[in-house]
Amino acid sequence: MLGSALVSLAVGLCALFAWHFFYARKSKRRAFEVLTWIEGLLCGQGHISGITWDGSSSFQLPVRFKSNAFRNASLRVNLIPRELPLNWVISKVKNVQETLVFEADLDWAPPFSLELQSYRLFARTRKDLTPDAPGWQFEQATPFVLSTRKDWQKEITSVISNLLSCPDRQFLSIAFRQQSPHFIATLALDSIAPTSACRTEVFESLRELAAGASAPQI
Repeated sequence: MLGSALVSLAVGLCALFAWHFFYARKSKRRAFEVLTWIEGLLCGQGHISGITWDGSSSFQLPVRFKSNAFRNASLRVNLIPRELPLNWVISKVKNVQETLVFEADLDWAPPFSLELQSYRLFARTRKDLTPDAPGWQFEQATPFVLSTRKDWQKEITSVISNLLSCPDRQFLSIAFRQQSPHFIATLALDSIAPTSACRTEVFESLRELAAGASAPQI
């Protein structure tokens, strides 16, 4: 009985090791693929000055831009954690997606703290209807904002206007802080993939959003 338990334990450990080794290598290949995407986006605008791994599925990339729009800028890439089966199952249950997080300081700290979360809702008459089927007609509603503030500063109005003017509004969340980092933006990693139509506008959208929040205080 004890021998069978030890054999089962050994087989389980070997399977876990094989799983970890396979997906760790796969995460590295995925990381280099994403790195290629980012370098293509930064071409002519700046360059990556290093890479720091925070774990087996997360790494940071310090970025130096040619313009002075951002200071101490960095990109954090969060991949789906597949190296351990339990983490992978949890991420699938919670519908976790791979993300790209941009962090930077601005020339002037924003005179306010603001956090924006983007939600997209889709409605259909039956759950089993697939939107890929022929014969569908789509109507896009005008975006609206739910706020916890009673009044807005003019800088907040500018940020909201710039966000709504972004063609695809691909950002999952945006935050402005009076402490460093002043500006944090999160977007789905697939939005910078070569197949994404909005990938070339990511950094331009970031600059427009930051410009409305950073201004000298007199």
